[in-house]
Amino acid sequence: MMNQEFKNQLMDIINNSSEDLIHSWIELFEDDEKDDEYRYYDDFLGFFEECLSVDLDLYSAEVDALKHFLEKLIEIKGESSFFNFKDSVYTCYIKFPILKKMEEQNIINYENIATLTQFFEGLTSSIIVELLKKNDSIKETTMQELEEREAPIAKVWKNTIMLSIVGSLDSNRVLKIIDKILESLEKNEIDHVIVDIGAIYDMNSEVARQIIKLNNAIHYMGSHAYLTGITPSIAKSLTHLDLNLGDIKTYSNTQKAMEDIIEK
Repeated sequence: MMNQEFKNQLMDIINNSSEDLIHSWIELFEDDEKDDEYRYYDDFLGFFEECLSVDLDLYSAEVDALKHFLEKLIEIKGESSFFNFKDSVYTCYIKFPILKKMEEQNIINYENIATLTQFFEGLTSSIIVELLKKNDSIKETTMQELEEREAPIAKVWKNTIMLSIVGSLDSNRVLKIIDKILESLEKNEIDHVIVDIGAIYDMNSEVARQIIKLNNAIHYMGSHAYLTGITPSIAKSLTHLDLNLGDIKTYSNTQKAMEDIIEK
């Protein structure tokens, strides 16, 4: 529980000295930044007053509202500016006008400073943790979207799908692709799977082994595989490396594979 006398003193400072607090804050900024920072600090004081009403409880809805405001401020100012503000963090500096006013009113002591510091450091830590979680979530989503884009599956005819592989192909990635293909074959009546490898970065023995795995998986599900996108460079690589794709049917482009499928 927050010291009631100190709580009342802070409430009095915010209610009666808000202009002094704001002007003390904006002195830290260049002239072209002062108007924006005036509004930001004025908003901050409103949120901070609400936090005081619940004794600066870091787990309260009022503090969550302040964190949300500061997170929006991070988006506006940018992470670099927010977390490298005056060689510190924006939320650590934001208490300094309050401390200055406390000093003027001779209410500075260890307990009061410790209370404010603990609150603002806890607030800062919470914001950093939430930001890291958010960035990790975005990164995970981006990776999932990237994987979808690198190996999209599209239905190209009534019983035919096409898989386009972009980038490199290793054992981990081919397992994910096989899972996608098997799921698609299980859910739909698919007889033919066109696998386009024209955008694979590098054809080597490892890639060839993974293609054979993919071909076998398709056959085990009772469907036929057609390998397209065999460019001159890929053909040369296969010949130079003496790689054998077994009984996989290969085509220079998707159109020729489709013509073969339609004939059947």
